Amino acid sequence: NENPYPPSPKVLRAVRAAVDGRLRLYPNPTAQTLRERLAALHGTTPDHLIVGNGSDELISLLSLACQLPGASVLAPEPGFVMYAMSAKLQGLSYVPVSLREDFELDEPAMAEAIAKHQPAIVYLAYPNNPTGNLWDAACMKRLIAQVSAYGGWVVLDEAYQPFSSDTWLNEIRRDPKANAQVLLMRTLSKFGLAGVRIGYMLARSEVIAQLDKIRPPYNVSVLNAECAL
Repeated sequence: NENPYPPSPKVLRAVRAAVDGRLRLYPNPTAQTLRERLAALHGTTPDHLIVGNGSDELISLLSLACQLPGASVLAPEPGFVMYAMSAKLQGLSYVPVSLREDFELDEPAMAEAIAKHQPAIVYLAYPNNPTGNLWDAACMKRLIAQVSAYGGWVVLDEAYQPFSSDTWLNEIRRDPKANAQVLLMRTLSKFGLAGVRIGYMLARSEVIAQLDKIRPPYNVSVLNAECAL
């Protein structure tokens, strides 16, 4: 799950420059320059974007934000282990739903579990980790609509998007209303920067504002931000 190639020489030059002149300073507490650059890359504004110390931190922030009595998190399995681990660490119930034998989503089982538990968060890795497949788009739309109907959130985890032929960002741009409850998560790990812990998430500005309240200050270091830039 790592890119086998070293990062661009530009990354190494940026690190050296930061070491030479900026390590004595605290980083920008909101990673403002990096958020501006990422927002421009995705055609949005910085208030629609939050940056974390890897996707793992963002998953933890989501669990913390949804830590209410009776709250639960749902995800297909096998899937990324941090969904379950983060939920359990924050005291949320975790609801796994097994994939079909062909590694596709078991839509009837997913729909039944969503109706029963009404999870605060449904995680869909796109492509899935560890099976590597993209889910059926029509199935995803139906599940997103079901979760959105009661005010839940669907997190589209696109950690492996650099190796993918598609991104759900195209669907969000095509129909933002239907995807209003979707949070899109990315990481720079697969670009050859797994050692630089940078993850980010795109969502409605009011959602980002709430998550930013529980984000630790200085969670992105000077070196990490420079590498990402």
